[in-house]
Amino acid sequence: MKEFRYLLLGLAMAMLTTSCEKGWLDVTASNEIKAENQFKQTSGFRDALMGVYIGMTKPELYSRDMTWNLVDLLSQQYNPLPSLAHYDKVQQFDYKAVEAVDKVDAIWNSQYNVIANVNATLGFVNKSDGVLNKIDYSIIKGELLGLRALLHFDLIRLYGHSNYAGRPDLKTRLTIPYVTSFSKELTPQLSYDETFKLLEKDIQDALDLLTEDPIYADPQRPQNYYAEVNRGGFYNDRQLRMNYYAVKALQARVLSWQGGDKMATAAAAAEDVIAGSKAKLITPATNIDEDLSLSPEHIFGLQVSGFANITLVYFGTNNNTNYDALFIPASVAQTMYEAHVPTIGLSDIRYTKLLSSSSRGMIPVKLRQGDFPTQTGVMPLMKVPEMYYIAAEYYIKSNPAKAVDYLNTVRASRSITQQIVPASTTLLEDELFKEYRKEYVSEGQLFFYYKKIGRESIPNLAGVVAGDKVYMLPYPDSEVEFGNRIQ
Repeated sequence: MKEFRYLLLGLAMAMLTTSCEKGWLDVTASNEIKAENQFKQTSGFRDALMGVYIGMTKPELYSRDMTWNLVDLLSQQYNPLPSLAHYDKVQQFDYKAVEAVDKVDAIWNSQYNVIANVNATLGFVNKSDGVLNKIDYSIIKGELLGLRALLHFDLIRLYGHSNYAGRPDLKTRLTIPYVTSFSKELTPQLSYDETFKLLEKDIQDALDLLTEDPIYADPQRPQNYYAEVNRGGFYNDRQLRMNYYAVKALQARVLSWQGGDKMATAAAAAEDVIAGSKAKLITPATNIDEDLSLSPEHIFGLQVSGFANITLVYFGTNNNTNYDALFIPASVAQTMYEAHVPTIGLSDIRYTKLLSSSSRGMIPVKLRQGDFPTQTGVMPLMKVPEMYYIAAEYYIKSNPAKAVDYLNTVRASRSITQQIVPASTTLLEDELFKEYRKEYVSEGQLFFYYKKIGRESIPNLAGVVAGDKVYMLPYPDSEVEFGNRIQ
């Protein structure tokens, strides 16, 4: 991986999109990084950390293509796009079409760009003796390690093989480069098994450090423990940062992806989040009219400046010449939410409140936050229902009654009154599948679920057997030419 190139590409973005001190990383004509002055004070580390989050909000990443647009188009949950749409070739899995290549490559390039900035900042954190106090050091480093794991894992989820848990041969095959330092040298590709060990180490190290996180309850802390370090409010709104429970949720995701004997530990991690996180399921009494993203359930989300300006083009269906418009055909929505059953679909707020009727179909509105359009918004990246689903997936085989209880708890929070009853493994797996479809409209998780379980038939996609040609986005040609390989 050409880490140095991606950091240089990221510097302009960081300096343009943050209010950090000018030149937080100064690149000389000889490509030498001179940032010692910036990192002689705590504010320099905080600015660099916030620059990483801002980098993640690029449209090529989590404010659009890695969530509700490109990745959700791959799950086929929206209408088939017309040929004049910008993403029609992507939706058709024609990744090498001219119209698709730049979009697929942009995710790879932008994601490694952010990773390079993470690693550059971590390098200075590791040399910060005498600058950062214990709290700042632990939280900043913990967030960075957690982000590094998340960013790499999402690259695996997009560019890696499908059905990893069901294909033992994949353990020894190569996957995406896992970059752990900022360097001019190439990072060699490792096997999936080796890469997952690096992922799990970053996650565990982040968890150990983030026991200093204010969101992590420690009864031994004095009441004024954060008074000095958080005087300016830097550690407020922890759900907008890679907090302790966000890393724990990521741990559940990563272990669940690997399946097999990791599923029990994945379920335990998910249950830790359910029990300990401040993110809780809403109740039928919750008024969501001004909070369609269901913010009480957010474990981790990104604050996106001008979010409405990014989403409005795609979720505006009034103009029939808006070829990029995203909506769900009414008949598809009715089937997906089981609208023919009054105690299921017609009571489910995901159908009755989080979709809006238009002349062209049902528009997902959960990203409309407050008065619309608004100049700021939050893109949720992790929500607590996923933890219930990960736990349920494990218990379907080991304790079906407990799996049913987890699924019914989420359904009840959505105002569904009809409960699932214990049944065969196949029927319960189908109920879990239906829940993922209903829950993850416009959030970018449905495609990853299909890919994780290796689902061969994708709803709304006739005549296609989904395998790696569907589920694996190709590496950029420049990476292949540079030596990176897919086995």
